[in-house]
Amino acid sequence: MASDESAELGLPERQEGEGRKHGINISGDTVTQATAGYPEVQRAIVRRVYALAMEQGWSYEAAAAQTKVSSTTLYRVWTGTYRGESGEQVKLDGVCERLERFLGLWEARVPEARLPFIETSVWKRTAKLCQEALEMQAIAMLYGEPQIGKTACLREVSRRAGHGQAPYVLTPAGGGQQSLMRTIAEQCHISPQTSFEELRRRVGNYLDDSKLLLIDEVHECFTSMHKGSMLKCLGMLRQLQESSGCGLVLCGTNVWRHELERGEFAQALRQLCRRGIWTLQLEGVATQADLRLIAAHYRLGEPAGEAADLVRHIAHTAGLGKYCKFLHRAAALAAKRQQRMSWEHFVKVVAIAESLAAMPKSDWPAQANSRGANPNPCLRGRQANSELRTLK
Repeated sequence: MASDESAELGLPERQEGEGRKHGINISGDTVTQATAGYPEVQRAIVRRVYALAMEQGWSYEAAAAQTKVSSTTLYRVWTGTYRGESGEQVKLDGVCERLERFLGLWEARVPEARLPFIETSVWKRTAKLCQEALEMQAIAMLYGEPQIGKTACLREVSRRAGHGQAPYVLTPAGGGQQSLMRTIAEQCHISPQTSFEELRRRVGNYLDDSKLLLIDEVHECFTSMHKGSMLKCLGMLRQLQESSGCGLVLCGTNVWRHELERGEFAQALRQLCRRGIWTLQLEGVATQADLRLIAAHYRLGEPAGEAADLVRHIAHTAGLGKYCKFLHRAAALAAKRQQRMSWEHFVKVVAIAESLAAMPKSDWPAQANSRGANPNPCLRGRQANSELRTLK
């Protein structure tokens, strides 16, 4: 197939070792540089297919089988060597049509194994922030309490942008400058097994004005054992954005904002703070409108009684993350029982979670008897486990 296609397009025959059967060994920065001169739409398609192949761990042969484009052509398109006998660039129209068709089918066929994503007000504001950062090639700051929806929104931005176009990076806990750079490199499909300076150069080559870099949990920079490490991490990110022209979103809890604006190193971080053209401060507690919107996804109306109290308590103490996960588990419980989901299923899931979290007491049987509950803690544990099995 490869020889026929090469002959048809006027391409030279594949050299020995060019069509590899093992993992794809082209790095992300190589693809970015090699495809920089392609037309914008075709460049995006080619890069998305490459990033998807790397995420899935495909070999050249597996990528060819999936895309219906030969491994020879994929290799040459990714490395900028898709040229005729005389060295002229072969038009990419036909190849990109097939690759675009493959991407559409892939997105439609791959089953969703994640929680449903619901477009809350937090999502709309976060998506707007990210879009402005990309279009203006600027730095944007995103602040908010834990479990308000920051991470879910950033991951969704990355997913919707297309493979490789908006790398999502989770800041290593307690890590320093080199640890952060290695993590970024991995998300850019660049092997971290090289020197720090080489990684910095290659990541800079991968990022360009078409990409958006999403750095989550930036507040972790402040937990490093070396105080100066935080300054180095943030200075490195600022310079990466300046040299590449990419959009950059720095996301963290309100601790991150306090340290940036009023902390010990606020004076040293003034340059970064001024570069943050866009700032989004999220509310500390989920809005009633967002809670209703998420419940409506499960076809639930306004909660009442115990359910309303639980929703209010969870929203104030644990945030949207726990609320969404409990609703998802309640939906699974209802499906398992072949029942229409109701707030009763949500209350049941919360009760199971609370029973597991309850601290055992030496005088529990006597207290339980006074409440008319099961006096046998072991039996109660088996009952809780039985309920949990119905959720699986």
